[in-house]
Amino acid sequence: MIKFLEIIGFIFMSLSIIEIEFVISLNFAEFYISGSSMLLSEFIYSSSYFPLTGTVLWFIFIISIVVFLIVGFFIFKTARKNMIESKSLAKLMVVLGMVILIGALLKMNYLVLLGKTNLSTGISLQSVLFDFNLTPLLSGISWIFFISVNCFLMIIALIITAFGIKWTLVIEQSETIQEEND
Repeated sequence: MIKFLEIIGFIFMSLSIIEIEFVISLNFAEFYISGSSMLLSEFIYSSSYFPLTGTVLWFIFIISIVVFLIVGFFIFKTARKNMIESKSLAKLMVVLGMVILIGALLKMNYLVLLGKTNLSTGISLQSVLFDFNLTPLLSGISWIFFISVNCFLMIIALIITAFGIKWTLVIEQSETIQEEND
């Protein structure tokens, strides 16, 4: 079970680092809006095309990626040290799985809201990202990657919670059998 947590922590850290790399590369992608070329960073942070709520959602999205990187590091570190006894680790897995699930659902909500953010031209950001006449192919691939990673986080959170519940039940069953024998 410890090895499972170590692998999950490593996957969380790896996916978060790849997401950060995609965000950085996406900031330097050129957009062609209203006949002029501009970088996504100019588009989000300083243009009149993108509303303030979209900029705030973009910041929250970046913060959530960093939070999942920290969670992955915490899981990896906890699994490496083997400091927690079995019952405590099982309960930690249940709580951690539920926290990850809630965080992934929030992150998905931010992604959906960010994708539906209308530009001043009346087009949503997601439509612009998938229109390859306006943006490079990397922007569409990045957006699909962000959503795919988030779906993976939700599924893995359910798996972590299920393993934690199963492990807790097995431990409590063995404790009950030992108490009956005494």
